[in-house]
Amino acid sequence: MAKTSQTTRDSNKEPCRWIQREYIDHKGNKVILGKWVCWGRQFYQPEEFEGYRLQRFPFLEIYSYNPSDALSCVEHQRNEVAHRKRLHAERRGDEDDTILPPFDPYNATRLGDQFMSGFCFLLISRIYLQGYFRDNDHGPGPLWIGFDPSLLFGLKKLPMIKRLSSSPTKLRTFAEWGIAVNPEMIDVTTISLYADASHFAFDYGLYEPLPPSPSQDNLTSQHTREILEQQQTDDIQLEKPEYDLQYVIYVPFLADIEQERTTFLEATARKFTASIILNLSIFKPTVSKTVRFEFRIPDSSSLSYFLSAPPDGFDIGACHEFDTAPGQEMRIRALPMGQRDFCFRPFPHQYFTVILDKPSFTQEPSVLRSAGIQEVARRLAMLAVEENIQGDARTLTREEHREFLSLSLEEYE
Repeated sequence: MAKTSQTTRDSNKEPCRWIQREYIDHKGNKVILGKWVCWGRQFYQPEEFEGYRLQRFPFLEIYSYNPSDALSCVEHQRNEVAHRKRLHAERRGDEDDTILPPFDPYNATRLGDQFMSGFCFLLISRIYLQGYFRDNDHGPGPLWIGFDPSLLFGLKKLPMIKRLSSSPTKLRTFAEWGIAVNPEMIDVTTISLYADASHFAFDYGLYEPLPPSPSQDNLTSQHTREILEQQQTDDIQLEKPEYDLQYVIYVPFLADIEQERTTFLEATARKFTASIILNLSIFKPTVSKTVRFEFRIPDSSSLSYFLSAPPDGFDIGACHEFDTAPGQEMRIRALPMGQRDFCFRPFPHQYFTVILDKPSFTQEPSVLRSAGIQEVARRLAMLAVEENIQGDARTLTREEHREFLSLSLEEYE
């Protein structure tokens, strides 16, 4: 697994050499930090455009950690980002910061493209040694993995900037078409590369809050019980054989709890189901939706588990009427496969599941990167279908747009 930062070199200048240093990541694995420099340069001496960076980041950072897939890679990098922030926050004022690993770089967020602020490469074959040859037999290209670097338990509210379909600085887009506010954000993307990625700017998340300590990330039985008991919901009755909403819901925050797992799973199931029904009644006071949620505890709390999770075992989705021919309708189960909240016909899929990240699901964004329980209810019920929403259900308001641009009312007008 490798991270890169592009450095421009002039072939007419003095020859270059590779220099490196080594350190250990948060899991105890060796990391090599190196870059090409001109003869006589020191490891931390800035070159060319590196001079104005807050953190002078070397050309290449290579991890000996060998993840099994892209999601394992993302989990490792999120914890490594948090680990390094803690190391720098705990550094004594008189301590030389060159002995610490540098901050992990982020790809400067540019809304409108598919790259998020966290990024890394995952080498899955030896094709990177062959140069730019799209049709060769050396295996698939390296994966460029984009991801949100924040830890799930440190996320108390999903920032609206991460839910926008386009940058608020695109004034013409806002004025002519509007900017959609999506009910969720994209968590991870992977792109197979054949050539070098270039022309990306970097930042280091220096202005983001310090992530929670490792002890705060680990839920105890007592803490889980307290969180679940704090969330008051009404009892529910489920009697119908066929339900409007049917989903499998995994609860990974219970995977590492050994005692009273069944009790916690039952409490989670009751409270989450009641919360969904309550929020649906707010959206549709005159319509009663029936639900069937099957709650499961995965064998592992790692996201990569879900790449090989067992099949659902029953039809999942939200039942809606769709036109199949002129004058004919058929009840089909629709799924919230896209990021945006609008009406679309179901399309074939291999696997879909709901992941409940943490027990505070009525108070915080707890269904993998959704904005909150209201957005989750709308998405699982696919209300945009019966409301026939063809565009975006929610767009950025003028006041919200002005706040993003940090302008006074007079300046904005």
